Amino acid sequence: MKRSSLALVAVTLLAVVGASFYGQSQTQTLPPARSRSDETLERWNDIGNKLIAMAQGFPEDKYDFKLQKDERTFAQNLLHAAALDFVVIRSISGSNLGPDFGKGDNPSRDAFKTKADVVKFVQQAVADGANVIQQQGDAGLDKTTALWGKKLVHNSYIWIFAIEHSGEHYGQLVVYYRANNLVPPDSRR
Repeated sequence: MKRSSLALVAVTLLAVVGASFYGQSQTQTLPPARSRSDETLERWNDIGNKLIAMAQGFPEDKYDFKLQKDERTFAQNLLHAAALDFVVIRSISGSNLGPDFGKGDNPSRDAFKTKADVVKFVQQAVADGANVIQQQGDAGLDKTTALWGKKLVHNSYIWIFAIEHSGEHYGQLVVYYRANNLVPPDSRR
């Protein structure tokens, strides 16, 4: 009995020591973390490119499709997501980037009549946001801005909010794709 207990203790000890060395060696081989602005830019471009791909892939004759009468159409979802991005970009950059789409974050479909108009608007929002993130770098993420004039927050918070907001609309657009028996671009991989 003593021998088997001793053997069990020895094997357990070897396993713990081996796991510890393995964990240390894994940590030492990881590349250093990228800058926060590079990480933010990656997430911004990831969701932005998904929205662009959806805008490009959805049939133009279905751009005014919606599942229920009291919700936004496919095109209105894209316009809203891009418009809110421009509101964020303008607030953080202190400039008036992007086209004039009126007040708020729900541009009129009359101002963006074709699929090409909507796609261009979404592309411009993603590109302009990426440029601001790159130009301002990590220091820009640390600056503060009055969010909707109500509270002072770090710009990193506002970028995260915009990325999440776009992700929510991406999810809605996936439903629109599926309701039309289409496979969303990100599911085709």
